[in-house]
Amino acid sequence: MPEKQEHSQFELFSQDEQGGQYKPKAPQYSFFFHIRGHEKAMLLVMALVLTGIISFSLGVEQGKRLELSQDSRSQREEFTIQVAAFKNKQLALQQARILQGEGLTPLVFAKGNYIILCVGKFSNQESAQPLLIQLQRTYAGCRIRRL
Repeated sequence: MPEKQEHSQFELFSQDEQGGQYKPKAPQYSFFFHIRGHEKAMLLVMALVLTGIISFSLGVEQGKRLELSQDSRSQREEFTIQVAAFKNKQLALQQARILQGEGLTPLVFAKGNYIILCVGKFSNQESAQPLLIQLQRTYAGCRIRRL
C-alpha cells in the first residue's frame, strides 16, 4: 500500500511565488558578448599574429634539427692526435718541422690563446691508436681528439 510522503516530489518545473508560473532565467552571456565589435576584430588579429609567430618559431626549430641531422650524416668524423699546446707560435712551428722531418703530417692551429700542434688525420680513434703509442714516447701528454 502506498505510504503518504511528507515531502513533496519536485516537478520538472518548480513553482515560485508568482502564481505557480515558470519563469526562465535570463541567459548569461559570455565574455565575448560584452566586447564591442572593433575590440573583437583587434583580439582576432592579435590571436592570428600570435599563432603565426608560434608556428614560425616551431618551423625554424624543426628546420635547425633537420639541418643538423643532414650535416652530421654528410660530414664524417675525423680524429687527430694532439701532441702539444704552445703559447709561443715559433716553438709550435719548430716542433711541427721536427715532426715533418720524421715523415709525419703535422697540423698547427690556434685555439684561444694557445697554438695546438696535432699529427695526422684519422677516420676513427682505433686507427690513431698505434701512432699515439709511438708519439707518447716523445710527447708525454698526447691524446686523440676530434678535428
